[in-house]
Amino acid sequence: MSYKIKLLPIVHTDLRKAKKWYHEKSETLAQEFKIEVNKEIDYIGEYPEHYQRKYKELRQSLVTRFPYAIFYLVEEEQKQIIVFGVLHTRRNPEIIRERIKK
Repeated sequence: MSYKIKLLPIVHTDLRKAKKWYHEKSETLAQEFKIEVNKEIDYIGEYPEHYQRKYKELRQSLVTRFPYAIFYLVEEEQKQIIVFGVLHTRRNPEIIRERIKK
């Protein structure tokens, strides 16, 4: 059974910035990035507990072909996934911990 996916507003900003960066390199690359992120989010919706916990209940999934990680939380009772961020893997994961506290 698929879980409902909820992206926090800041996630849209993360994605916009990343896609813009890739678009400056190549329009095709930007589209491929978008496709891979969407595939990974769909996979998380189907198999939310596939990835291990990284910080308390927060899980991390890596995007295929791109150095980005999706940080999310599983709300089992509501059958919902909350995505807290899509960040480049070189960025400090402390950013996500701060988002959780808000």
